Amino acid sequence: MRKSDTPAIAARSDLPSANEDVAKLRLELRHRSLKELEEAGLVRLDRQEQTVKKGPKFNDEKTRIRLYEEELY
Repeated sequence: MRKSDTPAIAARSDLPSANEDVAKLRLELRHRSLKELEEAGLVRLDRQEQTVKKGPKFNDEKTRIRLYEEELY
């Protein structure tokens, strides 16, 4: 994959989730782009497999709550 393809992949919202937990998070924060979720560390885009996987902060409740609360306001 060419490096120039990376932004296009990050902008896509139709990439499959690697598992049910990731799918639930994406549904829960559906008004957030994949780029925002990745920047927050909740998910990681596997650009080679073109799937969305758990990020290093996937289980960090504070990060999830912060993003959810920002959606409300």
